[in-house]
Amino acid sequence: MSGMNGHHYNTFMCPHCKIELNPGNGPIIKMRGRLDAPTFSVSTDVFLPSGLGVYGRLTATSVELGEGTKIQFACPDCKEPFSETDEDDLAQILMRDEAGKEYMVSFNKLFGKRSTFVIDPQGRNVEREFGDDAETYREDLDRDLNWFGS
Repeated sequence: MSGMNGHHYNTFMCPHCKIELNPGNGPIIKMRGRLDAPTFSVSTDVFLPSGLGVYGRLTATSVELGEGTKIQFACPDCKEPFSETDEDDLAQILMRDEAGKEYMVSFNKLFGKRSTFVIDPQGRNVEREFGDDAETYREDLDRDLNWFGS
C-alpha cells in the first residue's frame, strides 16, 4: 500500500486492540508517551517516523527529553502499554508489510538510543535489525523472545 505521497510505508498497529498507529500507511506513528520522575508524571502524544531504522521524535513543545530519558509507550486508543514492564528498555508493536505478513517491531524506549528489531512472531527470530545500539540489546532478544506472553 502507498501513502498519500506515493511512498510505501508499513502499517503499524497496537498489539492489543489492533488500531492502526499510522493511519493511511503514513510516515508518522502516533503513540502515547509517559515520563515518570520521583515527584511527577506527564503523558503526551509522541510521534515517531514509520521508516524502519529512521530515528527522531516529536512531542508536545513543553516536553523536553534529556539523553537517556525513558519513555513508557502505550496505545493512544486502548491505553495498553507497549512493553511488559516499565523496567523493559524495549517497546513492541505490530507491523504488517506490503505483502500482508505480520511482524513484531521492537524499539528502544531510552531517548538517544537507537535500536530497532523486526521479529517474526511464528519463528520467534530477529529478521532484521537497525541502529547503532542494536548490538547492546540483541543478546537479550536472543535469550527471551516472549512478546506479550505468547
